Amino acid sequence: MSVMFSAHNSASAAVAPTPELLKVVAVLCQASQGKVPLLNALRETALAIGADVISISRVDLSCEKGSAKVLSADVRHQRPSSSGSFDFCVAPAVCGVNMKRAKSGSAWFGSMNDFADHARLSELYKNRRLSESVSILLERQNGVSDFLELHFCRPISSALANALTLMGPVLSDCWKKRSLGRFSETQLVNARRKSVRTDVKEILSMENPCRLSRAEYRVCLLLARGLNNNALLSELSISISTLRTHLRNIYIKTGTSSQTELIHDLLTPIVNPKPASAGGAYVA
Repeated sequence: MSVMFSAHNSASAAVAPTPELLKVVAVLCQASQGKVPLLNALRETALAIGADVISISRVDLSCEKGSAKVLSADVRHQRPSSSGSFDFCVAPAVCGVNMKRAKSGSAWFGSMNDFADHARLSELYKNRRLSESVSILLERQNGVSDFLELHFCRPISSALANALTLMGPVLSDCWKKRSLGRFSETQLVNARRKSVRTDVKEILSMENPCRLSRAEYRVCLLLARGLNNNALLSELSISISTLRTHLRNIYIKTGTSSQTELIHDLLTPIVNPKPASAGGAYVA
């Protein structure tokens, strides 16, 4: 069982977070208020800190081993891999008997040694070649604990460990002030998007599988060609409000949650796409 900060007992005195880490705090706080998509904020955080996987885990403490709902961003695996999706919470294994006594904002570090009695976690660590994880307790309320979890393929430096320790209480305070339903809403949207993606579809294929209107199809086509919003307005001779309406409809039809995510899907190669049907294309 891990002890708080056990992986970094030899760390030097805490130092102030870098500008990059302060930016991470800002974007996560914005996400908690609904100003930035939560998954986008998690991905940005992982990239800034150098984490390979990042997640927010909601642990039900009433269960003996703590069942958890996990919302994760897997930076290394943009598409499902042979290891499967990352839906694991390591907090119960890392915190051990301190799980119900941990203070909000506290950071808990763990490595492979902490998962010896957890076969599934050990297997996950081996498959993903992970080295170390940190769980930050964001909030405990009504028998449920929310953790921000970061997973690294390389050992965490003492400087980063100290910075995360300092950031923990700030992130906890932001999370406690979040707009209602941020976690549950994002988890439902993400689950719906995964369902939409079960049958891999190329948005701009001749079949038009997302049933885009002619105007929406043109917006996607121009985005795929690299045009920004100003260029779109000029090319299509439309107002910004009309463009926003098109984008909102496109997000719903394609199962995306932002323009960044839409462009990613437009430009990501499709493996073994289905052949076009004899019925031809559909453009409303």
